[in-house]
Amino acid sequence: MRTTPGPRTGPRTLRHSYGTASVQAGELYLPPGGGPHPVVVLVHGGFWAAIFDRTQTAPLAEHLAGQGYAVWNIGYRGVGEPGGGWPGTLLDTAAAVDALADLAPYGLDLERVVAVGHSAGGHLACWSAARGRLPPGAVGAGPRVRVRAAVSVAGVVDLRAGHTHRVGAVLSDRTAAPPPDAPVPGRRHLAREVLPLMRVGAVAALLGGGPEEVPGRYGAADPAELLPSGATQLLVHGTADAFVPVGVSRGYARAARAAGDRVELVELPGGGHFDVLDPAGTAWRTVVERLPGLAAG
Repeated sequence: MRTTPGPRTGPRTLRHSYGTASVQAGELYLPPGGGPHPVVVLVHGGFWAAIFDRTQTAPLAEHLAGQGYAVWNIGYRGVGEPGGGWPGTLLDTAAAVDALADLAPYGLDLERVVAVGHSAGGHLACWSAARGRLPPGAVGAGPRVRVRAAVSVAGVVDLRAGHTHRVGAVLSDRTAAPPPDAPVPGRRHLAREVLPLMRVGAVAALLGGGPEEVPGRYGAADPAELLPSGATQLLVHGTADAFVPVGVSRGYARAARAAGDRVELVELPGGGHFDVLDPAGTAWRTVVERLPGLAAG
Protein backbone atom coordinates (compact mmCIF):
# COMPACT_ATOMS: atom_id res chain seq x y z
CA MET A 1 0.00 0.00 0.00
CA ARG A 2 1.24 3.49 -0.85
CA THR A 3 0.22 6.94 0.29
CA THR A 4 1.38 9.96 -1.69
CA PRO A 5 0.49 13.66 -1.45
CA GLY A 6 -1.76 15.08 -4.13
CA PRO A 7 -1.69 18.45 -5.90
CA ARG A 8 -1.20 21.56 -3.79
CA THR A 9 -4.33 23.32 -5.13
CA GLY A 10 -7.76 23.11 -3.45
CA PRO A 11 -8.26 20.83 -0.45
CA ARG A 12 -5.25 18.90 0.76
CA THR A 13 -5.33 15.48 -0.91
CA LEU A 14 -3.52 12.19 -0.43
CA ARG A 15 -3.55 9.27 -2.83
CA HIS A 16 -3.59 5.87 -1.16
CA SER A 17 -3.43 2.47 -2.87
CA TYR A 18 -5.02 -0.76 -1.66
CA GLY A 19 -3.98 -2.93 -4.59
CA THR A 20 -1.62 -3.05 -7.55
CA ALA A 21 -4.02 -1.92 -10.31
CA SER A 22 -4.25 1.83 -10.92
CA VAL A 23 -7.95 1.86 -10.02
CA GLN A 24 -7.33 0.13 -6.68
CA ALA A 25 -6.69 3.50 -5.10
CA GLY A 26 -8.48 6.55 -3.83
CA GLU A 27 -7.91 10.19 -3.02
CA LEU A 28 -8.40 11.40 0.54
CA TYR A 29 -9.58 15.01 0.61
CA LEU A 30 -8.85 16.70 3.93
CA PRO A 31 -10.62 19.82 5.23
CA PRO A 32 -8.76 22.52 7.13
CA GLY A 33 -7.95 21.83 10.76
CA GLY A 34 -6.59 18.87 12.64
CA GLY A 35 -9.83 16.95 13.13
CA PRO A 36 -10.98 14.43 13.98
CA HIS A 37 -13.20 14.86 10.93
CA PRO A 38 -16.32 12.89 9.98
CA VAL A 39 -15.61 10.74 6.95
CA VAL A 40 -17.55 10.37 3.71
CA VAL A 41 -16.65 7.45 1.45
CA LEU A 42 -17.61 8.42 -2.11
CA VAL A 43 -18.34 5.54 -4.51
CA HIS A 44 -18.70 6.37 -8.20
CA GLY A 45 -21.27 4.82 -10.50
CA GLY A 46 -21.31 3.62 -14.09
CA PHE A 47 -23.07 0.23 -13.84
CA TRP A 48 -19.87 -1.31 -12.46
CA ALA A 49 -18.30 -0.96 -15.94
CA ALA A 50 -14.55 -0.46 -16.23
CA ILE A 51 -14.95 2.52 -18.56
CA PHE A 52 -16.00 4.70 -15.61
CA ASP A 53 -13.82 5.80 -12.71
CA ARG A 54 -13.67 8.01 -9.66
CA THR A 55 -13.01 11.21 -11.64
CA GLN A 56 -16.79 11.61 -11.96
CA THR A 57 -17.15 12.09 -8.20
CA ALA A 58 -14.10 14.33 -7.71
CA PRO A 59 -16.15 17.58 -7.84
CA LEU A 60 -18.43 16.19 -5.12
CA ALA A 61 -15.39 15.30 -3.01
CA GLU A 62 -14.02 18.82 -3.27
CA HIS A 63 -17.40 20.26 -2.32
CA LEU A 64 -17.73 18.06 0.76
CA ALA A 65 -14.19 18.79 1.90
CA GLY A 66 -15.17 22.44 1.86
CA GLN A 67 -18.02 21.56 4.22
CA GLY A 68 -15.67 20.07 6.82
CA TYR A 69 -15.70 16.39 5.85
CA ALA A 70 -12.75 14.15 5.17
CA VAL A 71 -13.69 12.57 1.86
CA TRP A 72 -12.36 9.23 0.63
CA ASN A 73 -13.07 9.09 -3.12
CA ILE A 74 -12.47 5.45 -4.03
CA GLY A 75 -11.92 3.39 -7.16
CA TYR A 76 -12.49 -0.27 -7.93
CA ARG A 77 -11.88 -2.73 -10.74
CA GLY A 78 -14.91 -2.87 -12.99
CA VAL A 79 -16.53 -5.28 -15.40
CA GLY A 80 -14.40 -5.76 -18.49
CA GLU A 81 -10.92 -5.44 -16.98
CA PRO A 82 -8.75 -8.05 -15.25
CA GLY A 83 -10.07 -8.78 -11.78
CA GLY A 84 -13.26 -6.76 -12.24
CA GLY A 85 -16.78 -8.03 -11.68
CA TRP A 86 -17.36 -10.86 -9.25
CA PRO A 87 -15.69 -10.91 -6.78
CA GLY A 88 -13.07 -8.24 -7.47
CA THR A 89 -15.37 -5.22 -7.60
CA LEU A 90 -16.72 -6.03 -4.15
CA LEU A 91 -13.34 -6.98 -2.73
CA ASP A 92 -11.91 -3.66 -3.89
CA THR A 93 -14.77 -1.74 -2.29
CA ALA A 94 -14.25 -3.61 0.97
CA ALA A 95 -10.49 -3.00 0.84
CA ALA A 96 -11.05 0.69 0.18
CA VAL A 97 -13.33 1.12 3.18
CA ASP A 98 -11.01 -0.91 5.40
CA ALA A 99 -8.07 1.24 4.28
CA LEU A 100 -9.55 4.02 6.39
CA ALA A 101 -8.05 2.22 9.38
CA ASP A 102 -4.61 2.96 7.91
CA LEU A 103 -5.56 6.56 7.09
CA ALA A 104 -6.98 7.35 10.53
CA PRO A 105 -3.82 9.24 11.64
CA TYR A 106 -4.74 11.98 9.15
CA GLY A 107 -7.43 13.23 11.51
CA LEU A 108 -10.26 10.84 10.65
CA ASP A 109 -13.10 10.02 13.02
CA LEU A 110 -13.82 6.38 12.24
CA GLU A 111 -16.89 6.46 14.48
CA ARG A 112 -18.54 8.79 11.95
CA VAL A 113 -18.17 7.08 8.57
CA VAL A 114 -20.87 7.50 5.92
CA ALA A 115 -20.73 5.82 2.50
CA VAL A 116 -22.30 7.78 -0.36
CA GLY A 117 -22.72 6.27 -3.81
CA HIS A 118 -24.37 7.05 -7.12
CA SER A 119 -26.02 4.39 -9.30
CA ALA A 120 -23.79 1.29 -9.05
CA GLY A 121 -21.99 3.18 -6.31
CA GLY A 122 -25.26 3.34 -4.39
CA HIS A 123 -25.32 -0.44 -4.41
CA LEU A 124 -21.72 -0.62 -3.20
CA ALA A 125 -22.33 2.01 -0.50
CA CYS A 126 -25.27 0.09 0.96
CA TRP A 127 -23.42 -3.21 0.60
CA SER A 128 -20.43 -1.79 2.47
CA ALA A 129 -22.74 -0.83 5.33
CA ALA A 130 -24.11 -4.39 5.44
CA ARG A 131 -20.79 -6.26 5.44
CA GLY A 132 -21.14 -7.08 9.10
CA ARG A 133 -24.05 -9.34 8.15
CA LEU A 134 -21.88 -11.52 5.94
CA PRO A 135 -20.86 -14.94 7.30
CA PRO A 136 -17.16 -15.68 7.86
CA GLY A 137 -15.40 -16.49 4.61
CA ALA A 138 -17.87 -14.62 2.41
CA VAL A 139 -16.63 -11.98 -0.02
CA GLY A 140 -16.19 -8.77 1.98
CA ALA A 141 -16.81 -10.34 5.40
CA GLY A 142 -15.05 -9.16 8.55
CA PRO A 143 -14.97 -5.37 8.07
CA ARG A 144 -12.20 -3.47 9.85
CA VAL A 145 -14.15 -0.21 9.65
CA ARG A 146 -17.84 0.17 10.40
CA VAL A 147 -19.94 2.22 8.00
CA ARG A 148 -22.45 3.98 10.24
CA ALA A 149 -24.77 5.15 7.47
CA ALA A 150 -25.18 4.72 3.73
CA VAL A 151 -26.54 7.05 1.07
CA SER A 152 -27.71 5.72 -2.28
CA VAL A 153 -28.52 8.20 -5.02
CA ALA A 154 -30.27 6.61 -8.01
CA GLY A 155 -28.78 3.37 -6.76
CA VAL A 156 -29.23 -0.26 -7.77
CA VAL A 157 -29.85 -1.21 -4.15
CA ASP A 158 -31.82 -4.36 -5.03
CA LEU A 159 -29.79 -6.47 -7.46
CA ARG A 160 -32.61 -8.86 -8.27
CA ALA A 161 -34.83 -5.93 -9.23
CA GLY A 162 -31.97 -4.39 -11.19
CA HIS A 163 -31.52 -7.64 -13.09
CA THR A 164 -35.25 -7.81 -13.84
CA HIS A 165 -35.11 -4.29 -15.29
CA ARG A 166 -31.86 -5.09 -17.16
CA VAL A 167 -30.33 -1.88 -15.90
CA GLY A 168 -27.25 -0.84 -17.83
CA ALA A 169 -28.05 -2.89 -20.93
CA VAL A 170 -28.36 0.38 -22.84
CA LEU A 171 -24.58 0.74 -22.63
CA SER A 172 -24.22 -2.04 -25.20
CA ASP A 173 -26.26 -0.07 -27.78
CA ARG A 174 -23.70 1.78 -29.89
CA THR A 175 -26.50 3.70 -31.64
CA ALA A 176 -27.89 5.22 -28.42
CA ALA A 177 -26.72 8.77 -27.78
CA PRO A 178 -25.70 9.40 -24.16
CA PRO A 179 -27.81 11.94 -22.27
CA PRO A 180 -26.30 15.43 -22.28
CA ASP A 181 -25.79 15.34 -18.50
CA ALA A 182 -24.11 11.91 -18.45
CA PRO A 183 -20.48 11.86 -17.28
CA VAL A 184 -17.79 11.30 -19.88
CA PRO A 185 -16.22 7.87 -19.29
CA GLY A 186 -12.81 8.34 -17.76
CA ARG A 187 -11.48 5.16 -19.43
CA ARG A 188 -13.02 5.25 -22.89
CA HIS A 189 -10.18 3.20 -24.30
CA LEU A 190 -11.81 0.13 -22.71
CA ALA A 191 -15.17 0.64 -24.41
CA ARG A 192 -14.63 -1.98 -27.13
CA GLU A 193 -14.06 -4.70 -24.52
CA VAL A 194 -16.56 -3.51 -21.91
CA LEU A 195 -19.73 -2.42 -23.67
CA PRO A 196 -20.67 -5.73 -25.34
CA LEU A 197 -20.63 -7.37 -21.90
CA MET A 198 -23.57 -5.19 -20.89
CA ARG A 199 -26.02 -6.84 -23.30
CA VAL A 200 -27.18 -9.20 -20.53
CA GLY A 201 -27.69 -6.26 -18.19
CA ALA A 202 -25.21 -4.74 -15.79
CA VAL A 203 -26.14 -6.88 -12.79
CA ALA A 204 -25.64 -10.15 -14.68
CA ALA A 205 -22.40 -8.77 -16.09
CA LEU A 206 -21.22 -7.96 -12.57
CA LEU A 207 -22.14 -11.27 -10.96
CA GLY A 208 -21.72 -13.60 -13.93
CA GLY A 209 -25.38 -14.51 -14.36
CA GLY A 210 -28.91 -14.10 -13.09
CA PRO A 211 -30.18 -15.05 -9.63
CA GLU A 212 -31.25 -18.50 -10.85
CA GLU A 213 -27.75 -19.19 -12.19
CA VAL A 214 -25.61 -17.80 -9.35
CA PRO A 215 -27.92 -17.44 -6.33
CA GLY A 216 -25.05 -17.53 -3.86
CA ARG A 217 -23.45 -14.48 -5.43
CA TYR A 218 -26.69 -12.53 -5.14
CA GLY A 219 -26.94 -13.60 -1.52
CA ALA A 220 -23.49 -12.19 -0.80
CA ALA A 221 -23.60 -9.07 -2.98
CA ASP A 222 -27.20 -7.83 -2.77
CA PRO A 223 -27.97 -5.33 0.01
CA ALA A 224 -31.62 -6.38 -0.22
CA GLU A 225 -30.60 -9.89 0.88
CA LEU A 226 -28.48 -8.65 3.79
CA LEU A 227 -31.24 -6.85 5.68
CA PRO A 228 -31.32 -5.58 8.30
CA SER A 229 -27.94 -3.97 7.73
CA GLY A 230 -28.07 -2.12 11.03
CA ALA A 231 -27.03 1.11 9.32
CA THR A 232 -29.12 4.21 8.84
CA GLN A 233 -29.83 4.66 5.14
CA LEU A 234 -30.85 7.54 2.90
CA LEU A 235 -32.16 6.80 -0.59
CA VAL A 236 -32.49 9.67 -3.06
CA HIS A 237 -34.09 8.92 -6.41
CA GLY A 238 -35.55 10.97 -9.25
CA THR A 239 -39.02 9.98 -10.40
CA ALA A 240 -37.97 10.43 -14.04
CA ASP A 241 -34.85 8.26 -13.81
CA ALA A 242 -34.69 6.43 -17.14
CA PHE A 243 -31.73 4.21 -16.18
CA VAL A 244 -32.60 2.88 -12.72
CA PRO A 245 -36.36 3.03 -12.06
CA VAL A 246 -37.39 4.73 -8.84
CA GLY A 247 -39.31 1.56 -8.01
CA VAL A 248 -36.00 -0.13 -7.18
CA SER A 249 -35.47 2.27 -4.28
CA ARG A 250 -39.12 2.13 -3.25
CA GLY A 251 -39.08 -1.64 -2.96
CA TYR A 252 -35.81 -1.66 -1.08
CA ALA A 253 -37.01 1.01 1.36
CA ARG A 254 -40.11 -1.03 2.18
CA ALA A 255 -38.09 -4.18 2.75
CA ALA A 256 -35.43 -2.44 4.85
CA ARG A 257 -38.01 -0.78 7.09
CA ALA A 258 -39.87 -4.05 7.52
CA ALA A 259 -36.58 -5.64 8.60
CA GLY A 260 -36.05 -2.94 11.22
CA ASP A 261 -33.60 -0.55 9.53
CA ARG A 262 -33.97 3.23 9.64
CA VAL A 263 -34.47 4.32 6.04
CA GLU A 264 -35.49 7.63 4.50
CA LEU A 265 -36.55 7.69 0.85
CA VAL A 266 -36.53 11.09 -0.84
CA GLU A 267 -38.14 11.15 -4.27
CA LEU A 268 -37.23 14.07 -6.49
CA PRO A 269 -40.14 14.91 -8.82
CA GLY A 270 -38.91 14.92 -12.41
CA GLY A 271 -35.37 14.13 -11.34
CA GLY A 272 -33.10 12.16 -13.66
CA HIS A 273 -30.31 9.67 -13.16
CA PHE A 274 -27.32 12.01 -13.28
CA ASP A 275 -28.64 15.01 -11.33
CA VAL A 276 -26.54 14.24 -8.25
CA LEU A 277 -23.29 14.77 -10.14
CA ASP A 278 -23.96 18.52 -10.09
CA PRO A 279 -22.70 19.86 -6.72
CA ALA A 280 -25.08 22.81 -7.08
CA GLY A 281 -28.15 20.68 -7.83
CA THR A 282 -31.14 19.71 -5.72
CA ALA A 283 -30.18 16.04 -5.48
CA TRP A 284 -26.76 16.76 -4.04
CA ARG A 285 -28.14 19.43 -1.71
CA THR A 286 -30.57 16.81 -0.37
CA VAL A 287 -27.62 14.61 0.52
CA VAL A 288 -25.47 17.35 2.04
CA GLU A 289 -28.28 18.66 4.25
CA ARG A 290 -28.73 15.24 5.84
CA LEU A 291 -25.08 14.27 6.24
CA PRO A 292 -24.58 15.73 9.74
CA GLY A 293 -27.41 13.62 11.14
CA LEU A 294 -26.25 10.53 9.28
CA ALA A 295 -22.70 10.88 10.55
CA ALA A 296 -23.94 11.32 14.10
CA GLY A 297 -25.93 8.09 13.91
